[in-house]
Amino acid sequence: MRGIVKALVPVAARRWWRHRFGWRWFDGDYSSWADARAAGGGYDDAAVLARAVEAARAVRAGAAAWERDGTLFTEPAVHAPLLAALRAVAAERSGRLEVVDFGGALGSTWWQHREALADLTVRWCVVEQPQFVAAGRTEFAGPELGFEETLGEACTRTAPAVILFSSVLQYVEQPHALVAEAVASGVRHVIVDRTPVWHGGRDWLAVQRTPPSLGGGGYPAWVFDRARLLAAFEAEFKCVHEWPGFDDPDPRMTYHGWHFVRKAGTA
Repeated sequence: MRGIVKALVPVAARRWWRHRFGWRWFDGDYSSWADARAAGGGYDDAAVLARAVEAARAVRAGAAAWERDGTLFTEPAVHAPLLAALRAVAAERSGRLEVVDFGGALGSTWWQHREALADLTVRWCVVEQPQFVAAGRTEFAGPELGFEETLGEACTRTAPAVILFSSVLQYVEQPHALVAEAVASGVRHVIVDRTPVWHGGRDWLAVQRTPPSLGGGGYPAWVFDRARLLAAFEAEFKCVHEWPGFDDPDPRMTYHGWHFVRKAGTA
């Protein structure tokens, strides 16, 4: 039945219906992170970690092909634009790929793409909150996958070719400071993926609310002014590829990904 509906109802109409009557992901317009955090009500950190650990265990055991935010997927899949960007980085380095994945949970993006990167020599370092780092080091770390608590520690240990920000900048209290740290690190490549932008002339701070089926909870989330976000890279990087995101929660914003490469002489 669902397949028949998709065939008969245009994509634009289905998107309008979802936006009009579906879950409202973003609420409010807050002047401070503290205000947005108070309005969001937060979520159960222990439950989020437990859900992530169980999902990662299932993927490692072969019971699922990959996971995202604790949700399991049985069929293998890759995010093609991200994979292409990662392989372009490796092509510069004779098949070596050293990634610092900021906010990468227990290696979700690595687990999802590991088969597609199997012909490369990969070192993937996730930067996460201390409780995730502890769980990652205990159960999931290995020759290809490691965990650190700060971007600086990860860059020192890994000497990355690329820093990856996938669906994470919007959930950081000071995202522009984090971008500045990445720019100052000297890394040659930065990939920003699954990141919401709008043309509002300013960054918009909302509360993102997750449906109960995905764990529930509410937390601060930025929607970036597109021009301001891209300007943070313009002096030292050039954008070699941009792609549309697959997230589509709110008609007021669009999600995008970008592959930035450092300009010659700016490191």
